[in-house]
Amino acid sequence: MKKTACLLIFLLLLPAISRAETYYLKLRASYHPGFLRIVLEGPESVIKRGIVNQKAQSVLVTFPDTDFTINAEKGVIVYRKTDDNAVMFFPGAFRGLKVFTLKYPARLVIDVYKDVSRGNILSPVSPPVKRPEEKPDDALRKVRTVVIDPGHGGYESGMVKDNYREKNVVLDIAKKLRVLINRGSSRGFLTRGSDRFMTQGERVKFANNRNADIFISLHIGDHSGIVIYVPVITGHVPDAVKPYLVNKGQEAYMKRTVALLNAMKEAVMSRFGADSVSVRPLPYSILSRIEAAALMIELPSFEDAYYIEELKTEMADTLYKGLYIYEEIGTR
Repeated sequence: MKKTACLLIFLLLLPAISRAETYYLKLRASYHPGFLRIVLEGPESVIKRGIVNQKAQSVLVTFPDTDFTINAEKGVIVYRKTDDNAVMFFPGAFRGLKVFTLKYPARLVIDVYKDVSRGNILSPVSPPVKRPEEKPDDALRKVRTVVIDPGHGGYESGMVKDNYREKNVVLDIAKKLRVLINRGSSRGFLTRGSDRFMTQGERVKFANNRNADIFISLHIGDHSGIVIYVPVITGHVPDAVKPYLVNKGQEAYMKRTVALLNAMKEAVMSRFGADSVSVRPLPYSILSRIEAAALMIELPSFEDAYYIEELKTEMADTLYKGLYIYEEIGTR
C-alpha cells in the first residue's frame, strides 16, 4: 500500500520535476540604420520553441513550458519577464518585425523596424544609450548596398535541362532576394534585371560604381550541394601604385569576404544541413575585381533540385539570412 501511495505521489510530481530545469538565454541587441536587432541565444531545444508576437508597441517572446533566465548585456534594451516562459521587450515606436532562427549556436533573431513618423526606436522609458566608438571591423558589417549578379543571360543560357535555363532560374532567385533586402534598411540592385547578356567587365563596373558593400554572383552548378567560391589574390600591388589604380580589386576587402563566407555557410547549414555546403577558391575571376565583400554561389544542379517556386523562395530566404548573419557577426 505504501509503495502504491509513493508511486502515485511520484507520478503527480513528475510534471513539476520535468519542468524544474531552468535554461539560461543570452540577450544582446544592436542598433542599425532603420532597425533594432534583438538576439536571444541558448539551447537549440529551447530556441526552436520560441514564439514572437507584437503587443501594441512591445514584443512578446514566449517559450512554452520552459523556465528560463535572461543573461543580458548592459543597457541593450528595456525588457521584463512576464512569467516563467515569456519575456516582453519595449523597443519604442516601431512599424514591423522580422523573425528567424539560426543555428551554430542556436539563436532567435528579431529585427524591429522603427517607425520614423513616431520618433526614435528607443523606448521613451529607456536610458540614453551611448554607442561605442565605431571601429573599422564594426563598419564592415553595416550593409547598405547589396549587388546581386544573376549569372549568364542573353545568348548565354548556362546549365540547361528540359525547360530549365540557368539564366532564368538565377534571375528569379535574385529578384526574390532583392525584394527581401529592400524591405529593410539596405538596398538591393541586380546587375541585370532581364534576359540580357553582360560582360564580366560590365558587371564589375556596375557593382563598383554603386559602392556595393556586398556582391553575390548566382549560378547553378553540376553538384548536389551548394558551393561557395571565394576570390584569390594572385599578385601584390606595391603601396606606391595603389592610389593610382582605377580598380583596386579584392586586396582591401578579403577580411569582409571571409566574414561573408562564414555567414553564408552558417545560413546554408542552418537550412539544409552541415553537409550541404562546400567552399572552393576561384582565382582569375570576376570576384577578384570587386571592391566589396564578394562571393560566387553555385546552387544545386537541375538533376538534384527541382526549381519550383517554393525552392526558389527558400534559396532566396537562405541567402537573405546569410546577409543578416554577416551583420550580426560585427556585433558579437
